[in-house]
Amino acid sequence: MYGIYWDCDGTIMDTEKSYAYAWKDFLSSKGLELPIEEFDQFVGIDDRIVHAEFSKIVKLDNFESTMDELHKIMRVEFSEKILFKDSLDCLKDFHGNIPQACVSASPKEVLNFKLQDAKIISYFDFVIGGNEVQKNKPNPDIYLKAIEQLGTSKNIIIEDSPTGILSGKESNNFVIAVNRGIFSPEHLSNADLIVDNLNPTEIKSLLEKL
Repeated sequence: MYGIYWDCDGTIMDTEKSYAYAWKDFLSSKGLELPIEEFDQFVGIDDRIVHAEFSKIVKLDNFESTMDELHKIMRVEFSEKILFKDSLDCLKDFHGNIPQACVSASPKEVLNFKLQDAKIISYFDFVIGGNEVQKNKPNPDIYLKAIEQLGTSKNIIIEDSPTGILSGKESNNFVIAVNRGIFSPEHLSNADLIVDNLNPTEIKSLLEKL
């Protein structure tokens, strides 16, 4: 049985920069001014790790309170949100034909908000956030749990970051890296395939060859 497993930020949605700017604005309100490039290192990383790292530099409220503040900032940004057209085309094409899961390092409640706000949550048979596993990406646990839930045996994982790619490869599945211009091809090189655009026909052909 085939399965498609999607990362969210940077893969389906162009949210990475808005997330970075939310952190930048939030930390600025705490007296810490950082260049936007400083946040590139946290793309695809568990929010709890990001919170812990910045807590070493500036006094932050607990994780839950900090996330609430970030979400308030991002809710403004979400009106500007862009769904990548190639991902949306694939989601629509696979829906009802191939089981799909959304597998994100973000907490489940954050992920649900983004998917519901973008009106695409119905395309997924299963949604899992990083707070639902003991070890988040780059560990394979989150993908293994999603695959177990859907009960699929021939799987393609679609990612955009080195952290997500490593998580997918450690789960022993085929990983497609979509190059969104944030990471160099070298950084994406652990994927089985690197593409500039996602094509549903090509992905289905790959599934049949697994």
